[in-house]
Amino acid sequence: MEIYVEPAKRPGKRKLIRKSTLEPTEIDQEHGGIRLSIEAAGIYDDSRYRYTIKLSRENLELIYEAWNGARAHSA
Repeated sequence: MEIYVEPAKRPGKRKLIRKSTLEPTEIDQEHGGIRLSIEAAGIYDDSRYRYTIKLSRENLELIYEAWNGARAHSA
């Protein structure tokens, strides 16, 4: 998995802040979705930060659709 960060409101350089395999310990179920909790560098220094991303079922379906090029169906 690669994670990049860059300024959103002005031109700027994109920085790779993580390049490593997503580990099972970084993924948890949470209220109908999943939570990714990963460590990565910051944008301005080499400090380590914890980033958390919560994805709902709907978010996961959109990712699935993008991956497969087809519409996902709810069970």
